[in-house]
Amino acid sequence: MPRPITVLRYIVIALIVVAFVFPIYWMILTSIKPAHEVITYPPVFFSLHPTLDGYAEAIAARGGLVFKNSLIIAGFTTVISLLLGSLAAYSFARFRVGGFHLPFWILSTRMMPPVAAIIPLFILINKLGFLDTPPAVIAAHLILTLPFAVWMMRGFFVEIPVELEESAMVDGCSRLTAFRKIVLPLAAPGLVVTALFCFIFSWNEFMFALILTRRVATTIPVKMSGMYAAHGVLWSTMSALACLGIIPVVVLVITAQRYLVRGMTLGAIK
Repeated sequence: MPRPITVLRYIVIALIVVAFVFPIYWMILTSIKPAHEVITYPPVFFSLHPTLDGYAEAIAARGGLVFKNSLIIAGFTTVISLLLGSLAAYSFARFRVGGFHLPFWILSTRMMPPVAAIIPLFILINKLGFLDTPPAVIAAHLILTLPFAVWMMRGFFVEIPVELEESAMVDGCSRLTAFRKIVLPLAAPGLVVTALFCFIFSWNEFMFALILTRRVATTIPVKMSGMYAAHGVLWSTMSALACLGIIPVVVLVITAQRYLVRGMTLGAIK
């Protein structure tokens, strides 16, 4: 028979799993409940009359547009963060530009509360005429994702032996070619992890997207916050849009899962 400590450990693990999975289950359940079951007390934990009306209402309420906006904004933010962040991180890792303090200062900008920058940023973007456009939100999201990408990739590049690049340059490669053909493939797991986090940061960001958009460039988090009517919050529609909103992240995680563990542990063992 299993020891009591083993049984207790499994019970604790089961409770933790339930605590993390139940909100997702409740969101999916709410998205397929009829309207009267959403506000029923006591709550209905398993619907016998599932419906897709919430999804139809979410799509009808410009759900397709906000989904496309979120994909465009998060996708471009991730790509730009990787392009600029990888070059900056490589210079920090190989040439020690700014020593340790400059990379840490760049990371410290990520710690700045968004509300501290939103007013001057709003005034600037409004004066430039980019208000309520995807480029305005992308530029704002880069404030959050680019410092993170630089700091993360610097750690990955530091762990790659510099002798590999020197050997490539002895064979005739330029510094840029060695970076593209040697360093980037070796750091691929770290790049995937960084890209995934940058995508999630941009996909879930609310403050900048709320202030810098009106109707044309609205993203999923902003649209969800406004799903209410005269009779109350549209819980089914909001949950349906939330379910649609987690699909890209789930797909990315499943697609890149073979890189995740390698990327998150890269450099952890000497």
